Amino acid sequence: MPTQSAASLRAGASRSIVAICLAAACSPHQAARTAEERTAAADAQPTSRPSDSQATLGAAAAAESTKKPAPPAKKAAPAAEKPPADRARAAAETPTAAAQGDWVSYDAGSNTVTFKLEAGPFSFNGFTSGGATLTVPPKSTVVMNFVQNDGTPHSAEVASGEGPLPNSGGDPAIPRAYTNKVVEGLPQGAKGVIRFQAPDSGTYRIVCGVPGHALSGMWLWFKIDPAAKTPTFGATKK
Repeated sequence: MPTQSAASLRAGASRSIVAICLAAACSPHQAARTAEERTAAADAQPTSRPSDSQATLGAAAAAESTKKPAPPAKKAAPAAEKPPADRARAAAETPTAAAQGDWVSYDAGSNTVTFKLEAGPFSFNGFTSGGATLTVPPKSTVVMNFVQNDGTPHSAEVASGEGPLPNSGGDPAIPRAYTNKVVEGLPQGAKGVIRFQAPDSGTYRIVCGVPGHALSGMWLWFKIDPAAKTPTFGATKK
């Protein structure tokens, strides 16, 4: 009987020791240490967080992607171009102030008309076949500044406004109303001055005196109007 009691005591002691060990292993302190170990292990692992510069670039790219593309600039609609016939008619019908200011000026004090007469390819001031008219006040002093801008020789002369066009110059209707070399013509780049006194009234033609040129259309109308107070130049009114 005493032998069994000793064995029972030893068995009970063993069970107590095991229970104590189990209790210690499952104690809150042990659980805390285990959690701390897991946290330390996680912190020890390498992270894949983006650097500050990478984050900044990523934010900028995201912001850029949200911007709406600017709408393309609208092109101005081209102006409707006039047909060639309309352009030619508009050019022939342009007795505008700008054109007149380019060609003629007036000194009322001296009653002097200054007119630029420019020879082009079988034309005067861009007009042909009487397409333009120079009108001056009566008894005005007329100064025509002749400019030869064509490769073909040309000249100028004030011829009669009646009858057929002259084939060549040499017979001016108003004294001194012609350029030098009126029949031969002046070369390209040459300049000359025609200065004369206008009569009280009358209708004349400014023609190129080189043979055949007036008949080819190189002439303008020249009129002295008793009612005119200032000179005018522009497309001939029909």
